[in-house]
Amino acid sequence: MFRPTKPEDWEPYRELIAYLYTYMKLKDVMEEMENNHHFKATEKQYKTQLKKWNLDTKYTKASEYTAMIKIQRQREAENPPKQTRFALRGRPVDPKDITRFEKRALKKGMIKEEDLNDGNIEEIEELAYDTPTEEIDYSYTDYATTSEYDPYADYQY
Repeated sequence: MFRPTKPEDWEPYRELIAYLYTYMKLKDVMEEMENNHHFKATEKQYKTQLKKWNLDTKYTKASEYTAMIKIQRQREAENPPKQTRFALRGRPVDPKDITRFEKRALKKGMIKEEDLNDGNIEEIEELAYDTPTEEIDYSYTDYATTSEYDPYADYQY
């Protein structure tokens, strides 16, 4: 079993750890590395390395959620019916996650209502937002309920 003691010890495993961390939780990456690659490190060591490699971007941080809430409120104040769609690091952010964070953070006292309306929005790199457009939902249930859908129309007899 190999235990890394200095930063250079991590370099041969960098690409593998980065790949695994893209698809797995940290605990699972640690287990995979230990069981299949005989590489054992503590959770703190992994977190330190992931931060050095700028790979600690998998989860949305409180400051990022706070910025989204402030942007959302500012846009709604300027144009009340306006909705805002966010993408962070190229991935869409579910509006339910933003709402859930806001409720929890206010309840736990992590943020205050007056802080959300102060107009000071921290600039978050790789945070994009826009106004969503009406989209047509082409799910199966939509077709199944319309009389226009004929499942045998394209079938060759």
